[in-house]
Amino acid sequence: MWSFCLHSIFREHGWQFLRWIAIPHPVKTVRAVIDSGALDYSGNMTAISTEQQYQGLEGEGSIIGIGFCMKPTDPPCLSGRANHRCHYLEHLLHYETKEIPVCCRQCVIREIGMMTLNAGAAFYIMCSAKDILFDLFIPSLNKGRFSSGLFVLCRYSLRPFTVGLLASGIRGCLFPFERGACRNYKSWLLSVNGINEKKTEINESNQKAISELLGKGCKVPMLNTEFERRGNILYPRKAGTKRAQRTDADDA
Repeated sequence: MWSFCLHSIFREHGWQFLRWIAIPHPVKTVRAVIDSGALDYSGNMTAISTEQQYQGLEGEGSIIGIGFCMKPTDPPCLSGRANHRCHYLEHLLHYETKEIPVCCRQCVIREIGMMTLNAGAAFYIMCSAKDILFDLFIPSLNKGRFSSGLFVLCRYSLRPFTVGLLASGIRGCLFPFERGACRNYKSWLLSVNGINEKKTEINESNQKAISELLGKGCKVPMLNTEFERRGNILYPRKAGTKRAQRTDADDA
């Protein structure tokens, strides 16, 4: 953890975290560092909530975040690699199975995104550390945008990510990648700068656990629901309703 901080302090994502979270909210940040150190990151899942840890992982105020490196590589994702986009969830959601592009058919991001929509939560394909700061941490800390979440990311970044979640008031659970994940700061830094050709994967038990957790969410008719993009995040809305004009930048 401290090695991660020392490496990050002079990089943009490090001093931006200091400027927007650590310096304005020192008590919350210190508590987040202490509380994150008490958690066990060695298992298949890390719970970062002390009260009703799986309550609220659905509906307004909840978000599901997935690392961009889970995008398919062969054939490649239609939306490209290191970005927040998902062509299927944004454009092809209600198409028949035979019309789904080959790269989307077995894409875990697509599968979890569909479950997220059915649970009524927001969906976020996570890329750079700076984007996560401004899309997730700052709006949640300052405006209460999100209070609960479920996140899938590399084990190496679990604790630093948890510090940001706890300081921002977000509770929930974290699932680490099993294969293809970053194992040191050098590979992590390349990944958050969009340089990652590996396709990461989670194990079967975690896929099942995520499915069960999202399955506990409030059910909405998927044929009458779709995602709309606000900034870098997808939010569920009833199909045919007027799109919101507000962006996530307004919440920062």
